[in-house]
Amino acid sequence: MTIKEFVLSRFQLFFFLTTMILAAEYIIGVVAAPDQVLHNKDLLAPIAAAGLCIVPTCVTYFKNEPTLKQYLVRLMIQLVLIEIVMLTAVNPEGFMEGDEVKFYVVISVTVLVIYIFAVMVMYYMNYLQAKSLTSELVKFRQREAVSE
Repeated sequence: MTIKEFVLSRFQLFFFLTTMILAAEYIIGVVAAPDQVLHNKDLLAPIAAAGLCIVPTCVTYFKNEPTLKQYLVRLMIQLVLIEIVMLTAVNPEGFMEGDEVKFYVVISVTVLVIYIFAVMVMYYMNYLQAKSLTSELVKFRQREAVSE
């Protein structure tokens, strides 16, 4: 994967994560605090969160194709880094009190669910792209064979 392709995939991931974070924020808000109202500055939080989550994904860049083990290890490192970034962004002081623990567990589980969903969607998009390229290559070879 070239740097250009990697950066393009990070932009796709950014917009996908922004959408997922907005949806998660809505669901958590409806369940946990249905009477709360968001202010204008709160509308930028999903964009900032998605931007923060993109930074740890840079550990998955490979110049050459990774082995499955290397890829899975980097995905785990990426998940841990994203969890750390998000929990630090939510609570920069680093200490939790009784009722706040539930909130941080909800945040951690939400990040995990979004992460798993994002990895699955990105994998599926790559799968579709590879399938399309393979079918184009087969058609090209068939035309070359007919022309000879």
